[in-house]
Amino acid sequence: MVLAADPIVDSLRAVGEPTRLRVLGLLAVEELSVMELSRILDQSQPRVSRHLKLLADAGLIERFPDGARVFYRLSSDPRARRLIDTVLDLAEDAE
Repeated sequence: MVLAADPIVDSLRAVGEPTRLRVLGLLAVEELSVMELSRILDQSQPRVSRHLKLLADAGLIERFPDGARVFYRLSSDPRARRLIDTVLDLAEDAE
């Protein structure tokens, strides 16, 4: 079996940062906009947007417009969801 290491490494790097892990936890509950995430996380919109871009580039979240606003949700890809579920379970166990 040959592993495609680059996408796996990118995904693990993306979830290996506390704010991005928190974003995944929030998006596991509901779809949120950048502004909502910015308010919840108490971080600037540009900073939150950067985190969202890294998560999207890693294939862990999806961006979708709804009228004038853009919302984010967890990826619908089954492999990405398995990784997210595993990481969130581990984070919950560590608390």
